[in-house]
Amino acid sequence: MKEYAILLNNTNCTACNTCAYRCVQEFRYHDQAGKGLFRTFVATNDDGLYHKRCMHCVDPQCVKNCPVNALTKSEYGPVLYSADTCIGCQTCVKVCPFNVPQFDEARKKIVKCSMCAQRVGKGTQPACVEACPTGALEFGEYKAIMTRAQEMAKKGKLTLYGDKEAGGTHLFVLMKGDPAAAGYPKAAKKEKPVKKAAEGTFDVPVMAALALGGLKKLTERKERIAAEKEKDKEN
Repeated sequence: MKEYAILLNNTNCTACNTCAYRCVQEFRYHDQAGKGLFRTFVATNDDGLYHKRCMHCVDPQCVKNCPVNALTKSEYGPVLYSADTCIGCQTCVKVCPFNVPQFDEARKKIVKCSMCAQRVGKGTQPACVEACPTGALEFGEYKAIMTRAQEMAKKGKLTLYGDKEAGGTHLFVLMKGDPAAAGYPKAAKKEKPVKKAAEGTFDVPVMAALALGGLKKLTERKERIAAEKEKDKEN
């Protein structure tokens, strides 16, 4: 299955919040939006724009820590949420390095972007991407989007956020200046985790480790057998 990501170029964003309005229409959560609970929303300050939306982490802490598996990591990128399974414990709110999940006190559920999984599953791009009037949002295959983001950052001397933060995400943000000054959380940067290989297969580092381990054991076994034979001869 293809893996997807979103590229957000803040230098093209006008903070019109068309993405937010279209998102509310798509999921019909007008009551929650009226209380300031959005799946995506653009906030502005003197140092830039901050898009509050799920980063869809490669290795999401919310998924790891949810006690009832209400949050799951899909093979194609998005971190999905099941309101029916959720017990309202707010563990995800506490552990998210990007402060994304918002808790609806009235419904005892959280509000979080799903990257429009219902659209992506049908081959359609997310509603926010489709509605953006300036092209600040792009959607595509993960590796292509990541490469494009890295190249644009280098060429335009822009800051790339989401590439290594919290081990990498499926939302790449390009902007001028310091993301933290604009409002983005200071998530620790670390290398992306190595994906588990499919059953019955191994990636190159794992194969190398197994090979070296096997050779070492084989050598030790040969040496032990040779020593035992010499001992038998002496006896």
